[in-house]
Amino acid sequence: MATPALVVTLLLLGYPLVYSFWVSLHEQTLGSRAPARWVGIDNYTAVLGDPVFLPSLTRTVLFAAAVVLGTLLLGTVFALALNQEFRGRSVVRGVLILPWSLSQITLALTFGWIFNSTFGPLNGALQQAGVIDKYVAWFASGRVALTVMAVAFVWSLVPFATLLILGALQTVPEDLHKAARIDGAGPVRRFFFVTLPWIRDTVLVVSVLALINAFLAFALIYILTGGGPGTETTLLSWWGYTTAFRDLDLGKGAAIFYLMTLAMVLLAALTALVIRGPRRNREGRTA
Repeated sequence: MATPALVVTLLLLGYPLVYSFWVSLHEQTLGSRAPARWVGIDNYTAVLGDPVFLPSLTRTVLFAAAVVLGTLLLGTVFALALNQEFRGRSVVRGVLILPWSLSQITLALTFGWIFNSTFGPLNGALQQAGVIDKYVAWFASGRVALTVMAVAFVWSLVPFATLLILGALQTVPEDLHKAARIDGAGPVRRFFFVTLPWIRDTVLVVSVLALINAFLAFALIYILTGGGPGTETTLLSWWGYTTAFRDLDLGKGAAIFYLMTLAMVLLAALTALVIRGPRRNREGRTA
């Protein structure tokens, strides 16, 4: 019964993957009628030797790390809070999901308005509070602009992370907490030695999803910075886009995206090793 859907999925996902890999091995100009010319791994060596590659890769990894850590930290804090009984909890859960429902374009426009250097409400609030003397051009610095984009990305991913972690928290047996309390464990020790090991798989899923989303960030760069100032906010996703669709070099652009995918897979595997560690069964013995 699932075969038709599986075939359609493979065609929709598999064909573009195979075709884009074929493109990465050829010299092909977007819009040109000239046939593609086989160049082998020349596009990959050109990308690796490009002076833009290493800074873009470094920025992408740092950006992804900030997004993953911020999403995990805030998602866990909110999930722990929502796991407690209090009046209006269902309303808070409903409000929490709103940022996740916004599209990336809406998110970028919203944060672009908040951090606008001319009429942004953040500058106005800080000036009225006496924190700054004049309006700050937030996107004039690449480091500040990347920080703003990371904050925006975390803000959009935290609701999803909170819901996943909250669902995992509600599966933790209460008997484990009771036994830990009898043994004298406080809230912090119970979280690290009872709760966290139990929800470790969910934490891994959240981390990998946040990592993938951070690597694929595009709308925020397109609307907020355009990769600038200079190339200070150019991540691999933006560099691949501009190479393929602005410079019209499809082969090199496809190679950039495949190298980005390889980096993303390696970081996801490293994240899994760090979070999972040695597998243990429910009795705590190493499997």
